[in-house]
Amino acid sequence: KTCLSRFCTELVVIMWFVLLRCTLLLALAGTGTLVHAITAICSEGSGGYYDNTRNCTFRNVIVDEVATDISFSSGYRYNAPYHFRFVNSKLIEVPRKIFDSYSTVQLLGVADCSIESISRYTFEKASSLLLLNLSSNSLQEVKNYVFTGASSLNHLDLSYNNISVIEEKAFANLYELASLFLAGNVLKALEGAVFAPLTMLRKLSMAKNQLEILPNELFFHNTALTMVFLQNNQLLTLDKDLFQNVVGLEYLWLKNNNLTSLEFSDLNVKIIGVTNNQLKKIKLNPSVQQLFASNNSISTIEADDFVKLEIKSLDLAWNNLTSLDSISQITAVEIMDLSHNALGPLKLTSFSKLTKLIDLNLEDTNISNLQHGTFSQLSALKRLDISYNKLNRIDVDIFTSSHYLEELFIDGNRLKEFNYQEIHKIFPKMKKVSIADNNWNCTFLTKMIRSLNTEKIVVGGFKSESLIADKTNVKGIYCTDDTNPVSEWNSTLQHLDKYLNNSEPIIDTSEIKQIMQNAIDDIGKFNEQKMALANTSEKLEGEIMDLKRKLMSLENDLIQVKQSILDVKLAQLPNATNETYVSSDLKRMMVELNDLTVAKFNLTSQMLEQKIYAQSFKIDKFMDKINENADKLLMLSKRLDQTVNPAFAGYNPATFQGLKAADTSTAGSSNTLTVVIMGVLIVLLVAALAIVYRRSRRVTLRGKSCYSTSNTLATMMDNDI
Repeated sequence: KTCLSRFCTELVVIMWFVLLRCTLLLALAGTGTLVHAITAICSEGSGGYYDNTRNCTFRNVIVDEVATDISFSSGYRYNAPYHFRFVNSKLIEVPRKIFDSYSTVQLLGVADCSIESISRYTFEKASSLLLLNLSSNSLQEVKNYVFTGASSLNHLDLSYNNISVIEEKAFANLYELASLFLAGNVLKALEGAVFAPLTMLRKLSMAKNQLEILPNELFFHNTALTMVFLQNNQLLTLDKDLFQNVVGLEYLWLKNNNLTSLEFSDLNVKIIGVTNNQLKKIKLNPSVQQLFASNNSISTIEADDFVKLEIKSLDLAWNNLTSLDSISQITAVEIMDLSHNALGPLKLTSFSKLTKLIDLNLEDTNISNLQHGTFSQLSALKRLDISYNKLNRIDVDIFTSSHYLEELFIDGNRLKEFNYQEIHKIFPKMKKVSIADNNWNCTFLTKMIRSLNTEKIVVGGFKSESLIADKTNVKGIYCTDDTNPVSEWNSTLQHLDKYLNNSEPIIDTSEIKQIMQNAIDDIGKFNEQKMALANTSEKLEGEIMDLKRKLMSLENDLIQVKQSILDVKLAQLPNATNETYVSSDLKRMMVELNDLTVAKFNLTSQMLEQKIYAQSFKIDKFMDKINENADKLLMLSKRLDQTVNPAFAGYNPATFQGLKAADTSTAGSSNTLTVVIMGVLIVLLVAALAIVYRRSRRVTLRGKSCYSTSNTLATMMDNDI
């Protein structure tokens, strides 16, 4: 009985225990917090023979509910540092239990794991954690004290989440943190003391956020900062005291913001990037070694003492600089980019003090002429870019002092000739010459490329892509073929037609700008050739007219001689005694007289034709002048019309219509008068030509009559004799 009662008691206890567990499970299932158990097994790898570090990667760990119970299986070695990384996993939150199982975790990589939040006590046992990568997750905020316990953390990556709020005490107790990455979030503002605990912070990235302003005290306690990245935000200004306690700043990146002013004359920084802002002036200090300030509106460069500046690299491309007076005093500069500024003509002293300059970029700076002596002090120069200026010629002797020059860019000028034969002599270290987008003749270009290639110098259009591949070219470099200019124009029109028929807006205008510039150059060159041909034709016509005059003068002299001979023969005729001889001699004299008369007539006709031709030539020149003046008057009238039309913008429409009607009537009467005058001029011109023609015709008929009469007389005499 005793055994039976004991057995019954134990059975009742077991039943109660089973019932209680079932009730608990049902309760959890009813509230939707059913706990699932998952065991994550990692692929383990050793750090090496002398390295006790255990590298462990968990793959395809999927956690659908917050209450899922995760256990980790990776083996255990006492005091061995562990590096854990999750790949292709979904965790919802940082797995807290991993630090319960492994107290020596130094690296935890949970990037791109769909983590939405960080619990406050997640890292309370992560005292050995040095690096935490939480990038590319779905975090929206970082709450106070969430990293408590991770006191040794050195590197924290929270970039590319959706963080909009960071509470003031979020980074409390992270005294060893050296690198903090917050790039690629949606931060608009920060608490003034949010970085105060991070006294060892050296590298901070807050790029690609929506920050508009930074509190003055934001970096007050971060005296160890060396790198700050704030590019791609919406910053309007930075307080001059923002970095006052940061004494060792090396990199300050502020590209792609909306800064209109920046006062860092007292800032101790080595490299500054302020590209793509709206700065109008900039003040340098002696600590700056590299400045990247392209794509601003800078027109003024200031400094307390330019001579003391130690800047090595200066990028001021795409600004509003018009003078080099201040820049020319920075004697330490080695790399300088001044491209796309309207500098205009260079002075002889522009670069006289820049003896350390190695790389000089003067692309698109409106340079139209280079003088001997401008580059005479640039003995260390290795790269020179003077492309896309207005240079008609370049004399390489100007760069004689730059004996170490290796790369030369002369693209996009108006060059037709270039003394390439001297390149290797003056620059024995030359490696590359870029010559595209000029006015090269194809024959000349072929010879130049062949000669430079012989000297092992690479020739091409390194700054210009092949914009017009189907135009005449030599090795992809555009050139003009004088034998077939029409085909080149047709090709250009086809490319322009491609843009005209394209319904999409033109964003990049560089290609169409180059096409149109090539077309303008072709037209200009054709006009030059036409003018040269016209001048040559005029000279030839003048020389022909002079030769005709001389020939007619000689013919006239010959007629005079023949006439004198006939006079002598006629004087000797009465003394002759032989009748047969007299008859024969008289016959010859009559023939000679007849020929002489015809020759004189022909000479008179030629002289008249010469006069008519000279007059018609003058008339043609006069008509050309009239047409030229008419074109100029038409252009002037269009300009006046463009100027006057805006002036009437403020007038009353009725008044303006009245003026317009009056102007129309006046214009109509003026047009009628012009037509009448032109008609009268045409009638007078026709009458003058008719008179000239009649006189010429009359002389011709007289000559023919004389010739006919003389011929008949000679025949009669011949028959009688």
